[in-house]
Amino acid sequence: MSSSTLANGARPAPASSPGLAAGARAWQPGYPREWEPVLVGRFLLRHARSRPDATAIISHGVSYTYAELEHSAARWRERLAALGLRHGDAIAALMEPGFESVSLLIACGELGCVFVPFNADLPEARVVGICRQIDAKLLVLGPGAQLHAEQAARITDRWALTQGSDTQVHGKPVADPGPHRKVLESDIAYIIFTSGSTGTPKGVVMSHRAAVVAFRAIAAACDVRGRLGSVAPLGFDLSLLDTAAALGVGATIVYIPRRVALHPRRLFDELAAQRVRQMHSVPTLWSMMLKHCGDRLGELRDLQRIVVGGEELTVATVNALRARLPALEVVNLYGQTESICCAFYPVPNPVPADWASIPIGSAYPGAEMLLFDERGVRVTAEGVPGEIYLRAASMFQGYWRDEETTGRVLVPDPERPDSGERLLRTGDLAVLGPGGLAFAGRRDHQVQVHGNRVELEEIERCLARAHGVRVAGVTDVHEADSHLIVAFVVVDDPEAADSAKLREHCRADLPPYMVPARFVFAEALPESASGKVDRKALGALWSTHAHGPTRSAEDRTVPVTR
Repeated sequence: MSSSTLANGARPAPASSPGLAAGARAWQPGYPREWEPVLVGRFLLRHARSRPDATAIISHGVSYTYAELEHSAARWRERLAALGLRHGDAIAALMEPGFESVSLLIACGELGCVFVPFNADLPEARVVGICRQIDAKLLVLGPGAQLHAEQAARITDRWALTQGSDTQVHGKPVADPGPHRKVLESDIAYIIFTSGSTGTPKGVVMSHRAAVVAFRAIAAACDVRGRLGSVAPLGFDLSLLDTAAALGVGATIVYIPRRVALHPRRLFDELAAQRVRQMHSVPTLWSMMLKHCGDRLGELRDLQRIVVGGEELTVATVNALRARLPALEVVNLYGQTESICCAFYPVPNPVPADWASIPIGSAYPGAEMLLFDERGVRVTAEGVPGEIYLRAASMFQGYWRDEETTGRVLVPDPERPDSGERLLRTGDLAVLGPGGLAFAGRRDHQVQVHGNRVELEEIERCLARAHGVRVAGVTDVHEADSHLIVAFVVVDDPEAADSAKLREHCRADLPPYMVPARFVFAEALPESASGKVDRKALGALWSTHAHGPTRSAEDRTVPVTR
């Protein structure tokens, strides 16, 4: 399909239609339709008129057509408008991805509201903090949300409770919603909050234009045919990627609940029952599938392609999967929340025998990934490490009300500093090889845990607030098939050396994937020459003492000297 067709989106509904564009002001004669704003919702509904009866979404075993999705989005828009919500208002959504969350996303965009997705299991303290940052005007609770209506009412004075297809909206309408404003491509479509090194979550602000540019590339690269399986939680940008990949080409997305995705055998049964043809996930999911039901993977005869990202994909994982599914297409996805994605690398079959790692390739058409060394000089020689800088129209606008942090990652072009162009400094290191770029680590303390971005400093700051804790150092380690967060803690009070209490303390403020899986209580922490915690030494210390004497399986005490 041509790019001009992609830009046009679906045709506006007539005034009598229940469609999303009902009541919208008609375009003035003489203006070409290509000038119509390209909004997130219009991209996701671009096939609603040509394929109204086709299945768009399968969620919790229920199928919904494109026509039903359009109608649901229109109903959400009416409810939001009735509450007096207006252009620029932030709407937080604490729910699992599915029919209602997509409907709400589309409705927010059409009103000019800002969609702020949260994982359903996010703790109340973190929800409160983010809602205050963005001055949320509405908090939507969906199926699977950990909070109750009473808790939500304390966070904002207006809230919505979603239960299946029956949505109850509670709250006092705004008396004066203010003057009408048009929704433009430059308006904020959504904000996704990620871990922040300062201890406060960072809000990644994406405009409609940037998101749709990425959505187009996603739809073209993923080329979904049939049913796409998705396990990404709502607050993870891969959930948006999956939605765009399927709905952008008129295919079907199957949202698989977390309670199923976390259990490999149940996930296997779901993939088989739903006849999923393409699956998106982090590589860890497939490592767990190989471990627990590897002998049955060959029975997934409908599965033709997997797209994996958020973590490093290993040669061993690819080879093990193809030993069970010889024709399986594997695509290695690379990108950041600040641009959703920027590279899709089809892994050759078979993987060359001399490859030690799977490349991330090169940027999709319309974007460019460049390597620069610490002096800002372009790296062009193979095997020489450099930091990845991204040039693309799909980049974020900045971090929510944080100009200082934004200025550290949206930087002048090192080769043309006077051009005024800003590049995304990713913090990822890579080397150039025959397959394009190959990931080579990070230049900071950010890690990926099951595809989620984690700033280790944020966990350390959380632990430092616990009673009796003098100092904490956090690192990530590999154990079996998983990434584990390990916290090394020095306490002033012996009673504070309790992993269960510290874990509960972390759960009150951090999402589950950031809560340390192991605790080590030490006399002191190793330090670098600059006086900071030496994380490499912590990792080596865990390897040395991981199988030593323990007080419990998750509570170790080791002597550590500076």
